[in-house]
Amino acid sequence: MAHPRFLTLAACLLVAAVGCSPKSAAPTGEAGTFKPIDPAKAVLWDRQTTETAKLLREFVAEFNRDRQGMPLDPQYIGGYSEIFRKVTASIEAGTLPAMAASYESMASEYIRAGALAQLDSYVNDPKLGYTKEELEDFFPVVIEINRYPEFGNRMYSFPYTKSVLMLGYNEHVMKAAGLDGTPPKTWDEFLAQCRQVTAKTGKPAYAINVDASAIDGMIFSMGGEVVDGKTTLFDQPASIRTFELIETLAKEKLCKQITPGTYDDESEFAQGNIAFFIRSSISRVSVLRVMGTTEGWGLAVLPQADPANPRTVLFGANVCIFNVPKEQQTTAWEFIKFFTSPEVNVRWALGTGYVPIRKSAANDPRIQAFWAEWESNRAAYDCLPFARSEPKLAGWQKVRTLIEKAETSVLTGLQTGRDAALQLKREADAALK
Repeated sequence: MAHPRFLTLAACLLVAAVGCSPKSAAPTGEAGTFKPIDPAKAVLWDRQTTETAKLLREFVAEFNRDRQGMPLDPQYIGGYSEIFRKVTASIEAGTLPAMAASYESMASEYIRAGALAQLDSYVNDPKLGYTKEELEDFFPVVIEINRYPEFGNRMYSFPYTKSVLMLGYNEHVMKAAGLDGTPPKTWDEFLAQCRQVTAKTGKPAYAINVDASAIDGMIFSMGGEVVDGKTTLFDQPASIRTFELIETLAKEKLCKQITPGTYDDESEFAQGNIAFFIRSSISRVSVLRVMGTTEGWGLAVLPQADPANPRTVLFGANVCIFNVPKEQQTTAWEFIKFFTSPEVNVRWALGTGYVPIRKSAANDPRIQAFWAEWESNRAAYDCLPFARSEPKLAGWQKVRTLIEKAETSVLTGLQTGRDAALQLKREADAALK
C-alpha cells in the first residue's frame, strides 16, 4: 500500500477544487525511494509528437549507441496535464519513470512529495557536471527557472524545450485595413490597430487563446509582477490593466475566443481572417507549414507598456529526474547533459522551432544561415535576455486554473476586468495557502 503522504498528494492534486495541500513543506526522498517502472531502462515520459518526436528519438538513439550502460526509452504520455496526472498517480503507487517533462508548478508538487532528485550534485560533479564556463553559456533565465526558492533554492529540474510568448501579425490583413503592416510596439498601439482592423473589415482583429501563461506574460509586459513571495499581485495596476484590456477587446468585439485546447487562432490567422494572435514562439513552425511562405507575416516582440524595457514570459517545459535507483538517475542525467550540449541544442532548435538556450548557438554557421533567411527565425532568440519565468510555487497549478477562469469570465461579459482581477487575487492567495 502507498504511503499516506503520497495518497494525500494525489487527492489534493486530482481534486483541486477542494483546495487542500500536503502538510509536508520539504522534500524527503532519496535515490531509490521509488521503484522504476522498467528496471532495465531509464524511461522518459514526454509529450513530443510528429516531427519533434521523431527528432527526439533520433537523439536518443545516438545517446544509447555512443555509451555503455542502461539505455534511455522515451515514451509519449500525452500533453503536460496528462503527464502531471500520471506522475501523480505513480507517486501514489510508488513506481516512477526515471525522468519526465515538467513545468515548474508541476515540479513543485513532486518536490513536496519527496519524489524528485536534487540536481545540484549532478551539475557540480567534476566528471558528470558542467564547468563554470559551460554554465555561463546558458541564458541565465533558463537555469534560474529550475531553482526553487520554496525548497532552499535548490535545482530540481533542467531546461528542456523552451520558447517565449510573442505576437503574430498578418501584414495582408493589416494593410487591407489601411495600416502599414508594422506590428504594434505598445498595448495602446495594439488596441488602436485592432480597432482599425475591425472597423475596416468588420471582423475581429485578434483571436484569443485563454491561457494562464499568456496572462502572466501580458502582466510582465505591462511592467508588473505576478507574485511577491507567496502572495499574488493580481490586484496591482499592471494586472488590472491586463484584464481591462481584455474587457475592452471583448466589449468592442475586437477579439474572438477560440475553442479551448485548439489552435484555431493559428488557422484563422493563416486564412487571413485575423490580424493578430499571441502564442508561444513555437507557433512559427505550425503557421509556416500552413501558409507555405514567409511573405506577409511574422512574429514580433509582445506589445509593451515600455518598449525600452521589454519583458515577456518564458514558455516550455523542463525535465526532472525522480528518486529512482541511482543507475536510473545517472542515465537520465547523462541524457540531459547530452541533450543540452551545444551541438544537439543547435540541431534541436533548427529541427523543432524551440529556441536555442545556449548563447554560443548564435555563433554557429547553421544558426546564422537560418536567421538570415527570415527575421522571424531569430525573433524568439532575441527575446531570451528579457524573458521571465512564471511562479514556481507549490499550488500554482491550481492558480493557473483560476487565472483562466477569470479571463473567461471577462471575455464572456460575466465580470469587468477589475472585478475579475480582484476576485482572482482573493482566490489565488487562498489556493496558495
